[in-house]
Amino acid sequence: MNNTMKKGGRPRLLNTEKKKYKLPPVRLGTVDYVTVKNRSKQAGLTLTEYQRQMILHGQIVERMTAEQMELYRQLAGMGNNMNQLAHQANKYGYYKDAEMYHKNVMHVNNLIKKILYDGKDN
Repeated sequence: MNNTMKKGGRPRLLNTEKKKYKLPPVRLGTVDYVTVKNRSKQAGLTLTEYQRQMILHGQIVERMTAEQMELYRQLAGMGNNMNQLAHQANKYGYYKDAEMYHKNVMHVNNLIKKILYDGKDN
């Protein structure tokens, strides 16, 4: 039989890609375990992947909440409105739309502050 023929299946991983080393298990109290489990759920990661990311990088970038996504959508809408106002200002003269443009800019600034300060009004 010819040994050079491929057998099929998944390609072999490189030695650097193999996960062949294990760390000792971590023992946690109930409160600490629940805290870590909740943080992994908030980040959208499994408990093992959360631990791996914390060990390697020391921080986890959490996915955006529904509230943050809504703020980003509002911000995108405000940007679209500002582009339309700029187009009108160029067409008809800036002074006609200056008040609406200023209100729009203030609303965008408030949205940016909410995003930067986690929804707190500052």
